[in-house]
Amino acid sequence: MEGPYKYSRKLERRTASLFVQNTGRQQCGAGYGWGPGVRDHFLLHHILSGQGTCIIDSRKYDIHAGDSFLVYPDTTIHYYADAAEPWEYIWVGFNGMDAERYVELTDFSRENPVLPGGSGSEAIAGLLDEIYRAYGTSAWENLAMTGRLYALLSHLVERAQSGRAPRRDSLDCAEAAANYIVNHFAEPVTVEQLADHFSVSHSSLYRKFIKRYQMSPKRFLLEYRIDRACILLSTTDHSVQEVSNSVGFDDPFYFSRVFKEIRGVSPRRYAAARQQERAEEKVENQET
Repeated sequence: MEGPYKYSRKLERRTASLFVQNTGRQQCGAGYGWGPGVRDHFLLHHILSGQGTCIIDSRKYDIHAGDSFLVYPDTTIHYYADAAEPWEYIWVGFNGMDAERYVELTDFSRENPVLPGGSGSEAIAGLLDEIYRAYGTSAWENLAMTGRLYALLSHLVERAQSGRAPRRDSLDCAEAAANYIVNHFAEPVTVEQLADHFSVSHSSLYRKFIKRYQMSPKRFLLEYRIDRACILLSTTDHSVQEVSNSVGFDDPFYFSRVFKEIRGVSPRRYAAARQQERAEEKVENQET
């Protein structure tokens, strides 16, 4: 017998840090499955009972009660229940601007998308069940689901970090500096300050940034600030100067120059185009 499938409203998904796209719980019939196909979001399944098979990018995995598997966006997936002991599973689909960054901190990876059962397995099931039970379309229910999704990812990250030695690879300072930029982009930030903060030389930070992100720290900062500016220009009526100040530019003329270099149009033209799109969407919604 199939359980209810719950699909969350799409509300400015492109601008959200993290959001629940769908959630559900299902007792599958013998051989019941899905695919092959792809999803446009992350999809985490946890097996409550029974067993089945999962094929991800031509790699076959036998999945049992207590195991979890993660489907990555745009990855070919095919999974089906065992004929003799069909599985029951609970799942959550999620995405957002920070989703991939959080997933990278867990034990999941594209090469190892299955998390074997063991200690912590019941906690994963419980946290998924909380997301499932919190489902709703009101603002507070969306916040409740998102909060429980953060709790689930927090548990997965904690589980991963407690089971391995602290990372000391050559990319650590670049990742740490990038996280610092994401959290402090609206403040005065210089490459020299980043290097001092993480106790590395300017040249070392530069090399590791190029290796990790294929761009310099300064370029990463500029592009992130412009990305945030695009969100404000798309979703608010703030002036160019207000947006410039909000994303860390003291000089609106310099902001406009950098914005045009990266986006190909001025901030005013970008905002006007987005406003026109919103007006057209409003008319379409009224007509339907």
